[in-house]
Amino acid sequence: MEYTKTMEASDVYKCIADTQRLRILNLLEAGSLCVCHLQELLEVPQVKMSKQLASMKQLGLIKASREGTWMIYSLVTSDSGLLLANIEYLRTAQCQECNQLKQDLLRHEKLIQRIAETNEDCPESVLPATCSIS
Repeated sequence: MEYTKTMEASDVYKCIADTQRLRILNLLEAGSLCVCHLQELLEVPQVKMSKQLASMKQLGLIKASREGTWMIYSLVTSDSGLLLANIEYLRTAQCQECNQLKQDLLRHEKLIQRIAETNEDCPESVLPATCSIS
């Protein structure tokens, strides 16, 4: 994760107040992902995913980088830890959306295992130990 200036609480809460953005931030906290994997994990069409990612990028909570034809998204954290503290709390809380965050992380683990086992092409920043870029 890249560290940057202190995040504003209002920007963090704008993002985590939206279920889709919260789920994206939760997954990116677990590691960088390409947009196609985010779409797969959240079962969201590309147009909706792009809109959500653009919104969070504009607020400075995530960053994008290109690896070949892949667009990789990762979390940008601040020295305040506000975003990470909120995500961690929600992962341990008891609510329907909180349970969804836990389920998303399990699906993320299964995706990573599938990619590793099937030798699917993927960006090295997503799976540095298992990906082969052709």
